[in-house]
Amino acid sequence: MMAARGAGARNAIHSSFSASAENVEAFIAGIHGYLAEKKLGGLAFDMELLAREALVNAVQHGSAGDPAKTVHASLHLEPGALVLSVRDEGPGWDWRSMPTTPPDPASEAGRGLFIIRKYADTLAYNDPGNALTITKRVPTEVVMDLAQNDTIQMQLEARVSAQDVPALRESFQTHIRQGARRFLLDFSKVESLDSMGIGLLVATHNSLNKVGGALEISGINKDLHQLLTLMRLDKHISISPAKGG
Repeated sequence: MMAARGAGARNAIHSSFSASAENVEAFIAGIHGYLAEKKLGGLAFDMELLAREALVNAVQHGSAGDPAKTVHASLHLEPGALVLSVRDEGPGWDWRSMPTTPPDPASEAGRGLFIIRKYADTLAYNDPGNALTITKRVPTEVVMDLAQNDTIQMQLEARVSAQDVPALRESFQTHIRQGARRFLLDFSKVESLDSMGIGLLVATHNSLNKVGGALEISGINKDLHQLLTLMRLDKHISISPAKGG
């Protein structure tokens, strides 16, 4: 049976459970609930994939499928990142020899760690190799007195691209549903922006425009300012370049 500790905690979920596939599914369900509570549903696919691979490894390999052994798992939100930790009671493994190349397409195994490496922003094992910590970046946002002026101020991270768009879209849409009418996006940290990111900006502008709101971008670097100008977004969105840019 799954023994949950602090499953309803505000900032984290923690569980210790016997090494079985059934209990893996129970913790996965808890992740979905936690992400919904934190308005991070856009990261549900990535986090389920990461958690499932890490937990299955802990059950099947670390615990050798022995339900008498316990797997410990937790998920919490730090500023700018979700942190998933998984530990089993097995002897560990030589993670230093972890392959960095894609698995052989003809192989029936060996894909789990490759998937984790591709979907995680960082991963780290403890020295014995029986505990794994995974981080997944999320947008950093600061809500500025929403109740009084309906304004959201958000500082974006270094990348606004296809990988990041689902979480950002979920966050933007949630704020608009909750009454936000003015978005102030600080681009001072943003270094890359692709067509998916541009599409998100356009969609957000359109959604805000429909409710009498506005989208404003500040602190954008010279290259990205030129890109958005080329796309003629400056005709619809207030865009202020970084000082000295």
